[in-house]
Amino acid sequence: MKRILLLSTIMVVALLSLSALSLFALLQTRYATDTINLLFKHLTPYHLVTQKVRYTPPLQLELDDVEIQSERRNVRIPKLTLWLNPYLINSGKVAFDSMLIEGANIDLQHFDLTLLKPFYLNHLALDYVDVSSHEWSARGVSLQVKQPVWQDDEQTLPYGDIQLSAKQLYTRGEALDDLLIDAKYQAADSTLYGMSFNWRGANVSGQAEQYQSGWSLVNVTVNQLQLTSATPAEQLLTTLDSLSLPITHINSLDILSSSFDYAGWRFEQLDASLENLSLERSLWQQQQGYLSFNADSVTYQDLQLIAPTAKLAVSDKGITFDEFDADFKEGRIQLEGRISPSDVQLKQLRMSGIKWLENTSELVSSLHQAAQSLNTLSIDELDVNNGQIIQIERKPYWQLSGVNIEGEQLSLIKGGKAGFFNGHLEVTANNASLDQLLTTQAMIRASSQQGDVRLERAFLPLPSGYIEANGKWDQTTLSAPWAFSLHGDGIPLEQAWIQSRLPFSLSGLAEIELDLSGLSGDYSMLAHSASGQVKAQIRQGMIDAKSADGEVSFTQPWPLEVIEVNADRGRIRIQSQAEKGALVGQLDLTKPQFGTLILNINQECQQLWSEIFDLTNVISHVCPEPNVSPPASHDHTVNSPSNLDL
Repeated sequence: MKRILLLSTIMVVALLSLSALSLFALLQTRYATDTINLLFKHLTPYHLVTQKVRYTPPLQLELDDVEIQSERRNVRIPKLTLWLNPYLINSGKVAFDSMLIEGANIDLQHFDLTLLKPFYLNHLALDYVDVSSHEWSARGVSLQVKQPVWQDDEQTLPYGDIQLSAKQLYTRGEALDDLLIDAKYQAADSTLYGMSFNWRGANVSGQAEQYQSGWSLVNVTVNQLQLTSATPAEQLLTTLDSLSLPITHINSLDILSSSFDYAGWRFEQLDASLENLSLERSLWQQQQGYLSFNADSVTYQDLQLIAPTAKLAVSDKGITFDEFDADFKEGRIQLEGRISPSDVQLKQLRMSGIKWLENTSELVSSLHQAAQSLNTLSIDELDVNNGQIIQIERKPYWQLSGVNIEGEQLSLIKGGKAGFFNGHLEVTANNASLDQLLTTQAMIRASSQQGDVRLERAFLPLPSGYIEANGKWDQTTLSAPWAFSLHGDGIPLEQAWIQSRLPFSLSGLAEIELDLSGLSGDYSMLAHSASGQVKAQIRQGMIDAKSADGEVSFTQPWPLEVIEVNADRGRIRIQSQAEKGALVGQLDLTKPQFGTLILNINQECQQLWSEIFDLTNVISHVCPEPNVSPPASHDHTVNSPSNLDL
């Protein structure tokens, strides 16, 4: 039995060898062209016609002006080179060691992708071929595919080990020039061993790997990318996505000497290194990424950082700045610490020479909104040197210049509430102003231990006096007891926040002695506990009032001397008596809506009654009207106008 099988095998091999030898013999005759045409007709489901065949022993065939006719469409190929397999047939298909297509123009929308299915190919190559599809086109394409495999009729590029080059790949208005690809292309988990192309003058090169969610940039470099704001860098990601290369992860990406817009930010001459970042997640949702960069400038809306340098790590816990340094607003800012949407924990924050001179109201509003979204804000070391901030967009105007701040172990927001919960703080300013209140060389020093706040000293020199204050506020207990003392002299009264609470205009300088205390656990505690005394005196005062209809005016120097305010467990009495006036009022903090404060001033022919809390004035005339009557007539004659005693 074994002998019969051996003889049968020898006979089959001999017959196949004889057929191959016969074919190779025919290919060396003038019948080569007819032989190839006939061979393709009988061994494939379509008809191939070539105008000329050249056979180069032992296995090479060159076919010129090839037309492949199938049931779907005809395909023309200027030159087709085949390297025959010695056995001709493999796995029931016509076998070629290699197939080379040159100079063709292939439209994949009209190309029958099943044409190559009847062949068994070890190697497929294209040389200087133009290829187009519905979404993209490529010119000057050279391609080599080892062991090409088509798994379905819609597959444009066969699976296999691929080396590809193209002069230009064009899609959705974007061109990738001088494209080079070395890849292992598979139905899943493909690998780009090497890739490079030019996009808008920039060179992009590196490696990438495919995962279920998309492609990861293993080690990619982008060099000399120069884009205007009209073309954001996201356009490159959109272009790659249209080529079925969606980038969802960055393992390692280097950006060199590049200027572009991304996510609303403008980068000029950026050098950056990005590692382990997911593009499907926000910056606050990363697993464990890393980013370092430096640039000539970085701009977001109206904010610009000059020469920024940063090294930071990103995770679902937030952004951790190992280093951040930038010139900002004519000064410099440096920070180190962690920032998240709900928590800011800085090890160090230093600001020097920063001048914020415009859009200050927007800044304050933005900081206020940001603070409301925070759960915690802490700064281990705060150092502000020679800062300046001016607010002139809305009244009351204010400004700080020559500001210096030193802070240690500061806790400024805790549990979503703003306050001074811990740390030591000292603030000085060369000049400061609020409306008409001016001060120079002002100083505030305070400390807090877990919510036990101490205003150790506040000293504000004024042009004609000063304000000095100290106090304490213990927030460690539910009742939160507090005490506050203040002495001020030469305080100008021409302040918008003062005038807006009076029904008249009051000018002059005030002297105040204040000593108050109470509990502040809630409003009820405050209303039942506020106690203390205030004494105030107004010098060089002038009051100017008008009646409700504005037709009657009342003006005179301020007549009162010492104004005394006494508070006893939330019940407040206000009084001041003088020869020409009085100020009397009372206020119960538990029922503030029923409070009254009445000012009465008398002058020679006018009297002013002013209900200050209600912002109303009543001005009365108190002099009697002169009684003028004509003289009696004794002769009962009618006087002419010229004789009237006026």
